Amino acid sequence: MLNRRSFFCGLLMFSCVICSSLCFAQSDSVITTIKVGSSPIALVYNPSNNKIYCANWESDNITIIDGAGDSIITTIDVGKYPCALTFNAFTNRIYCVNEFSDNISIIDGAKDSVLTTVPVGHLPWSVACFNNKIYCTNWYSASVTVIDGSADSVITTVEVGDFPWALTYNPTENKIYCAMRESDSIVIIDGAGDSVLTAVAVGDGPWALTYNSATNKIYCPNYYGENLTVMDGTDDSVVATVPVGDHPWDIAYNPVNNKIYCANSWSNNVSIIDGGSDSIVTTVEAGNLPTTFTYNPNNDRIYCANRESDNITIIDGTGDSVINTIGVGDHPVALAHNSTNNKIYCASPGSSNISVIACSPPSVVEENHETEVISKFFLNQNYPNPFNQTTKIQFRFEGSKFREPIYTTLRIHNILGQKLRTLVNESKRPGGYEVIWDGKNDRGNEVASGIYFYQLKMGDDIVTRKMLLLK
Repeated sequence: MLNRRSFFCGLLMFSCVICSSLCFAQSDSVITTIKVGSSPIALVYNPSNNKIYCANWESDNITIIDGAGDSIITTIDVGKYPCALTFNAFTNRIYCVNEFSDNISIIDGAKDSVLTTVPVGHLPWSVACFNNKIYCTNWYSASVTVIDGSADSVITTVEVGDFPWALTYNPTENKIYCAMRESDSIVIIDGAGDSVLTAVAVGDGPWALTYNSATNKIYCPNYYGENLTVMDGTDDSVVATVPVGDHPWDIAYNPVNNKIYCANSWSNNVSIIDGGSDSIVTTVEAGNLPTTFTYNPNNDRIYCANRESDNITIIDGTGDSVINTIGVGDHPVALAHNSTNNKIYCASPGSSNISVIACSPPSVVEENHETEVISKFFLNQNYPNPFNQTTKIQFRFEGSKFREPIYTTLRIHNILGQKLRTLVNESKRPGGYEVIWDGKNDRGNEVASGIYFYQLKMGDDIVTRKMLLLK
C-alpha cells in the first residue's frame, strides 16, 4: 500500500513537472513563417483591425496579414521601392513611403485598398504619425513633408538641411525632432506651425531617435561617434553624452522601467541606460549586427533583431539579462508587435519571409514546494478593443503568494508612458476584479483617440497591455 509520505512525495514531483511545463510554455518561440514579397524591409501593426502590413521593397507591394490566424489576406501594389510604414489611429489608415516614386501610398485599414497617392520630396525615407499629421523625411531634397491625416493633402514642406533621416515626437512640448545624418545635428520642428524652431549640434552621424516621457528627454545614437546624445525636451539643450558601443544603430524606450536600449551594431551588444541618471546600467551581448528593436509591454521584454546572425535576442526589461535567442529568417531588419494576440513579427529580406513569434504571456508563475500551489496573477485583454467610450479591464490573482491583501494599482498611460488615469490604488484580496475605464484622465477630461497602455502592479509584479480608443 502507498503510504502517506510516498503519496506526498509523488504529488510534489507531479507539481514540479506541472510547474516546469507551465514555465516552458511561457518561452517565446517561432510558431510559423509566412512567405511574402521580395525583400520585406518594413512592418506596421494595425490594432483597429488586427492586421500586419509588410512593405516588400523589391516587389513594389504590401502584404497584409491577419493578426489572429497569421494568414495572408491580400497583397496590394504600391509605388517603387516601398521602404517605410506608419499607422494613423485617428483615421485607420496606413501610410507607405515609396522611395523611388517620390510619393506616399495611403491605404484604407478596413478595406485594404489604396485610397490615394500623395507626392512628397525626392527619395523619401522615413515616416511617422503625430497628432493626425504625417511627417515624411526626404533625404535627397533635404526636407520634411507634412501631410494632413484627415484630408491626406500636403500641409507644407519644411526645409531642414542635409540628409534628414529619423523622427520622434515630444508630446509635452508638441515638437518634432529630425535627426540629420550628414550635418550631425537635430532639427526641431514646431508641431503646431510646422516651422523650424532650431537646430542642435550632436555627435557624428545621428542615426535614430526616441523620446523619454518620464523625464521629457530625447535620445539620439550617433553612428560614427559611438555615443548617445541626450537632450532636454524643454529647452532643447544637450544635457549628456553617453559613451556606448561601436556604431550604435537603433534605440528603444522602456516606459515601464524607464530605460533606454541602444543597439551597437559593430560591437554586437546592447547598452542599457537608466532613463533618470542617463548612466549605463549594463551591457548585454546580442547577435551579429544588432540593428532593430521593438518593446513588448505585455511581458516587459525587448526584442532585438540581429541582421547578420539571423536571430533575435530577447532581453528581460526588469532584470536586464538575455532570456533567449531565437532563430529567424535571413538578415532580419524589421519588427512589429501584435498587442491583440501578443506576437512579434520579424521581416527578413534575405529569405523574403516573416517569422511569427508567440510571446510569453503576461502572467507570473512560481512554484511553492511547501503547499504545491502555483501562485499567479492575470491581466486580461480589455473588452471591447478597440473601444469607443468605455472598456472593461479584468484581472485576477490567486495562490499562496497572495494569501494576504496586496497593494494593487491599475493605471492608464499614453503611448509615451505618461500616466493619465489611476483606476485602482488600494490593497486587494485574492480573487477576480473588473474595472471600467471611461476614456477620461484623472481630471475628468476625455482623452483623444489613439493607443494606450494599462498597467497592473501588485507588489513587485507588473503586467502591461495595450488598447486602442477610437472615436
